[in-house]
Amino acid sequence: MKIVTVNVPESYIGAINKLIGENGLYPSRSELIRCAVRDFLLKELKMANNMAKYNEAEIDDFDDKNFVRVPIESRNEKSEPVREFKTYKIIKRLEH
Repeated sequence: MKIVTVNVPESYIGAINKLIGENGLYPSRSELIRCAVRDFLLKELKMANNMAKYNEAEIDDFDDKNFVRVPIESRNEKSEPVREFKTYKIIKRLEH
């Protein structure tokens, strides 16, 4: 296994701590996070495999310093999964 460092909000840590330990559902934070990542990946891979259409709005000279594309998942009239992208202008970039 590889080590990955992740920064999460304090409220997440509080919720995670309630789910771990002797009386919890998971033996450790690491195991809880592994399960959460696995479930997320399975969901995303299933969505990608079932995707009937993949629409991405074409933007000439896309400027990734001032804009960000966010995937929006929905279903078309045939109830097929569709992933489109919505573009947002970045007003303020957080510096770490």
